[in-house]
Amino acid sequence: MTDNELIALLEQATGLSLDEERLKSLIDERLAGVLKAAHPRAISLGADLPGAGLGFSRYLGDVRRLGMGQAPRHAAGGDLVRAAKALTEMPAHKVKDLREGATTAGGYLVPGEQASEVLNLVNSHSAVKGLCRQVPMSAHQITFPTVSGGLTAYWVPEAADSEGVVPDGTGQAAGETPRSNATFGQLALTAHVLAVKVVVSNQLLDDSDPGVDKVLQTLFAETIGQAFDVAALRGAGTALDPINGLAGRISTNALGAGAEFAFDDVAGLIYAVYGHAPHAAEVPVLGHPKAEKLLMTMKDADDNFIFRRSAVGEEADNRPRVWGEPFVRDPNILVNLGTGSNETRLFAGDFAGGALVGVRSGLVVKTNPWAEPYFSYNQTAFLAEVRIGFAVSDEKRFAMLSGIVTA
Repeated sequence: MTDNELIALLEQATGLSLDEERLKSLIDERLAGVLKAAHPRAISLGADLPGAGLGFSRYLGDVRRLGMGQAPRHAAGGDLVRAAKALTEMPAHKVKDLREGATTAGGYLVPGEQASEVLNLVNSHSAVKGLCRQVPMSAHQITFPTVSGGLTAYWVPEAADSEGVVPDGTGQAAGETPRSNATFGQLALTAHVLAVKVVVSNQLLDDSDPGVDKVLQTLFAETIGQAFDVAALRGAGTALDPINGLAGRISTNALGAGAEFAFDDVAGLIYAVYGHAPHAAEVPVLGHPKAEKLLMTMKDADDNFIFRRSAVGEEADNRPRVWGEPFVRDPNILVNLGTGSNETRLFAGDFAGGALVGVRSGLVVKTNPWAEPYFSYNQTAFLAEVRIGFAVSDEKRFAMLSGIVTA
């Protein structure tokens, strides 16, 4: 495989525009050597693609086993024979510890198909992300113009002389067509790096390959999803916690439950949102499972239960409902608030219309099995990163109910 063919293959796999210098920052000369030993038509992108071509990660897995003196698991023709020659020219300790995607520069980008799959899995582990409007980002920050108010419509008489007419309450001159002065603002959506590190034994890599990819995908998705929810709900907006979460943003509709948590508190929470977002299609309510348990026993003024779990196929999304609005369970909402450390919160909002999630880049997985202390313990560290952001257009479109005693 020539340098140009190798660059073309990695451009397809990563979606990046690469040149020789950038390629050097992604892979080292040892991995480049074993890749060049393969014919480009013999290698497919992804681990489990059908057809005669060998999967990209499976090929690298066979290279690792070959370098450790083990037989390859998949047929690769004469390509791995040529790769074996490249491996035997390396120092023995480096041959033994060659791993999939390992680079001294610390950079192996997983194929785009896997990156998309992990980001889709994140939705399953994040209660907030799936509710919001998702925006692809081509830069570190994207800015949206906003209109905060100032527009008024006026009736204009037809076929009438308005020369001497003064528009009521407009402060404008006689005969002047009424106008409004809009107030414009900006909403900045910034992508931040969210990372998770997993350390895996090399024995697990060898015994589970390529199945370990699926295990790591689930671990990455679960951890990233939960971390994103924590940030979106109660992030501090600091250097090490860069997203300013809803708990810190909501001021207009920061409500408190009564001495006894009751239906009026829930109704007030929901209609606090509708009061500022009257055209919202729905107002999802987010709560911890402990709050959900309380809602399941609550009744309205007509002695009807306000919490209703949908039967399969009855609702389009099969989500439970609280007083007609979707209820979303989120275990990342705190339950140790208040003086007794036994209080929780409910959040509600026009998430579809007023909350944005920006995705700057898909999943990037970096590995480096030669770094200490992992080398000494026969382990490989995987560092997964995504660049993602969260912002709300107007805090008044959201509400928070605090002081709900759970025990």
